[in-house]
Amino acid sequence: MVSEGPARLMRMTSANLAACAVLLTALPVLGQSPVVDVAPDGGTPDAETRSVYMGTEFPADHVADPAAARALTVATEQSAPALVVSGGISLGAYQAGFTSTLVRFWSIARAKGGPGAGDPTPRVWTGASAGAVNALLGGLASCDPAFEQARWAPEESLFWTVWVQQLDLEELLPWDDDDRSNHLFSAPHMERTLALIQAQAEQPRFRPDCSFAFGLTVTNLRGRDIPFGWGGPDSKAELTRVTEKLVLQVMTRADGSLTARLPFTRGASSATVPYLELDPEERIHYPALGETPADDAGGQEVSLQNLLLTPQASGAFPLAFPPVAVDVSFFDMTRWEPKQTLKLVDGGFLNNNPVDLAVRLGARWVGGEGTGFNRSRFPVVYLDQDVVDWTWKPSETPRASLGPLEETYFQHVGRLMRAAQDSVVLDTLEQDPNLSGRIKIPHRGFVLPSEYQFAMMGFFDRRFRQHDFYRGMQDAIRFLSTQLTSTRAVEDLVPRVRGETLGAREQRIREVLGIASEGFRCVADGACEAAEDGVQLGKLRAATEELTKTARERALRRDGGVKTSDAAEKNPGLKHDDVDDLLAALGKVGYEYSEGVMGVAKATGSRGDLRPVRVRVGRAFHDLVSRQKSGLRIALRPAGAAFLDDWLTYTPPRQALTVHLSRQRGPGLGWEIPLAFTAHEERREEGGVSDRSEWRFGVSVSGFGVRDMDQLVPNETRMRLVTLGTYADFVSDMDGFGGTFKWLQGGPYVRLRAGLGASGSYLRDPEEFSFLLPEARLGVDVAELVGLRLSVPLYLVKKSEDGWHDGTPKIFKETGLGVEMLFTWW
Repeated sequence: MVSEGPARLMRMTSANLAACAVLLTALPVLGQSPVVDVAPDGGTPDAETRSVYMGTEFPADHVADPAAARALTVATEQSAPALVVSGGISLGAYQAGFTSTLVRFWSIARAKGGPGAGDPTPRVWTGASAGAVNALLGGLASCDPAFEQARWAPEESLFWTVWVQQLDLEELLPWDDDDRSNHLFSAPHMERTLALIQAQAEQPRFRPDCSFAFGLTVTNLRGRDIPFGWGGPDSKAELTRVTEKLVLQVMTRADGSLTARLPFTRGASSATVPYLELDPEERIHYPALGETPADDAGGQEVSLQNLLLTPQASGAFPLAFPPVAVDVSFFDMTRWEPKQTLKLVDGGFLNNNPVDLAVRLGARWVGGEGTGFNRSRFPVVYLDQDVVDWTWKPSETPRASLGPLEETYFQHVGRLMRAAQDSVVLDTLEQDPNLSGRIKIPHRGFVLPSEYQFAMMGFFDRRFRQHDFYRGMQDAIRFLSTQLTSTRAVEDLVPRVRGETLGAREQRIREVLGIASEGFRCVADGACEAAEDGVQLGKLRAATEELTKTARERALRRDGGVKTSDAAEKNPGLKHDDVDDLLAALGKVGYEYSEGVMGVAKATGSRGDLRPVRVRVGRAFHDLVSRQKSGLRIALRPAGAAFLDDWLTYTPPRQALTVHLSRQRGPGLGWEIPLAFTAHEERREEGGVSDRSEWRFGVSVSGFGVRDMDQLVPNETRMRLVTLGTYADFVSDMDGFGGTFKWLQGGPYVRLRAGLGASGSYLRDPEEFSFLLPEARLGVDVAELVGLRLSVPLYLVKKSEDGWHDGTPKIFKETGLGVEMLFTWW
């Protein structure tokens, strides 16, 4: 159910570029961080002193006639909106809090609205990846009478069940999983989560007059060809499409049960209001979900099971989740083709913010007149959690540390991929330049734990998701008080008062919402005494408040000049997705992680906190790689381990089988065990250099080696029938001595080792037992696959026919030089 995730330009090194390439496709759209007004001290104006805006949030500035412009403004303010939710991976918990609060407010407005007020809940919900899940949950919630009750406990909602209770890494990534052939996360757990949603959806609990359009994006890995050109044979071609858009109408029956159906074809006599219609020529772009349509009229019923498969497919992030098999039919210009089963994955690859789909579905919604929805002037709520109230500190790799390809191409990969996703939104705005005035974009007001580690961090700790859910609620209240403040739904329930502060207006909206949640009061107000687990939730709040304060001190003015406070000049701000900042803040407040993968451990402020996650993810990745073909295993294992080390924290392999060969000792086998408690990691920001090291203990057995009888000239040799050895090596990255010597920076793929060992050999002709106590060992490993070993004896003890002897060995006779293959378990 997740995507792609979050949304950021990442500092990329040559070591993790290949692994990051897949994850970068999850980067959300609209990367520009908005600029905000700045208070006299350089920060954001305080809500307690900022006055409520009394004008309209939807000015029709493109219309010269004031009366006509005002008519368009009023039409937008009085219309129900469309809502677009972007992909966000574990930030889906934040989206869930935000979306559920909006639905709660609109549901109250509908219930209390007078005759002719209309229904303010969205008629169109679209999303991608995690956003597709929240779009469907939002649509279902808008039909749920529970959101109209006098008091509202968000912890009892389906939003909370799915995002806070279900999506924990301990369940998503079980220690043992026999089905890790093409994915890491547990498919059965996701199926159980969807079963919970289906069980709720099958209950006859919904308003009988509810209906909404639902659309999402998915990626068809196989792709399909779309006919291009309508002229004669010479003017026809084909275009390849991989991003499919699935659209449905979800509606309730008279008994309060849910059903879904396909859009109708324009002019179909069987269409019943309200309905979603498509032009006949558009059918080629929208697959029919489920069974092949029996005719061209459209409107065929779609089962709830097939409906729920769509957000699962849209959130099937590659490598994390398996592709989802979905039955669809395609229109081939003249007829519907037979049903086929597609393997679909994350919809956020090329369209992570499907505003184009929302605009199109809103314009094709029939039956909104008189019900509160204006198909030509509806507002669009564009929820992209990466639009924030501050400016991130630039994260740039020093130019001196970049190679030619990195400097020319690789450092720009993230921006190029984001631009590819942004192009969908930009094309939509290009077709209708005035649409931008109807789009309202909430600004996230707080740094969130879930946004770190490619927005995966929320899965690591249940309390992270809980905190972010409440922050989403808090930002939704701010959104209602600002960008939606002039809409009819808000004005009817909470009329604006001239001179009222924004803080006072937000408090009035909170009273209307009737939020019965001590957890929300803890995160929003700091009143944590009555909250369950309030002490730790309060500490988490304190940590994120401090991070948010640091980030806000870098805010920019809109007036074209940069003005920063004295505090901002002294504080460099926060880098986007720099997990070390979060870990340091958690350690500073003495936070204790919740039960689960993190193991109820106290935060130390270092990446060592992430070691339990690294071990579990590493085990899952090892299982995944072990099921691949041998050539791919060889490439993926070290590359994946290096990426996980850089992404989370360094954890040495569990063990390794070694196969070695040298002239002096012959072929042999060995077993090596890294001592995890000795593992050390040191990260240096300058140049992106890091040092990872640990001690390794090993044993070996080899045979049929040779020992020269003389040191310098060709001579006779003796056979070493068998040699037993043991050693302890210190293994460390070749990091150019902390980056001082660039030509020695081998990254995580080249590691040096030095240590001491001991060995004993049995020789023939004449018979002799030889013991090297100790041996100095040097070596270099490449990609944890192959290594070069040099062992130099320091002291010799031997027993021959004439008794025991000891002393300094003859270096040439006893020095061993060989190669070693490592078969590593992670």
